[in-house]
Amino acid sequence: MPELTGQARKTAAGILTVWPAATMIIDGSYGNVVFAVLQQWQDTLLDQPPTPSEEELADLEMSEEAWHEYQYNEHRLPLHLVTDEWMPMEIAERFGVPDNGFGLDYWPAEHLYPIERQAEIEQALRDFGFTVVGGSLGSDGAFLDRWLS
Repeated sequence: MPELTGQARKTAAGILTVWPAATMIIDGSYGNVVFAVLQQWQDTLLDQPPTPSEEELADLEMSEEAWHEYQYNEHRLPLHLVTDEWMPMEIAERFGVPDNGFGLDYWPAEHLYPIERQAEIEQALRDFGFTVVGGSLGSDGAFLDRWLS
C-alpha cells in the first residue's frame, strides 16, 4: 500500500496553516461510513498515472492499455485510508471508531467515521474553520480515482 502523503495526521490548525481556505469534500454515499478528502490535496493528484516509456513497457511485457488497467485496479487510493489521514486529530479523536475491517486486499485505517454522525462531523469541521461541501469522491466503490504523483 503506498504512503498517502508521508505525513502524520495534523490538527485542524496545522491543516489550516498549510491551506488557510481548506475545503473538505464529504461523501456519505458508500454505505455506513463518511469519506472526506481535503480538496486542495485532491487537486494536486494526477488524473492519470504517467505512462511509462516504450522501453519500460517492453521490460514489463505489457501493453500501454494493460499497464493503465493494472494501475487503475491496483493503485487507486482507498478512501477510508485517505479520510483517516486527512481528518483533523480533534475530529478523529471525537468521532472516529476503530477500523476492524479485514480481507486479502484491505488495509485498515486507524479510524472510520460513522454515517450516523455525518452532520456532527461536518459541523465540527466548520467550527474549526473548514469549508465543507458534498461531493462524489469515487466512481467505483470506495476509491479515489486519482493517483499519487
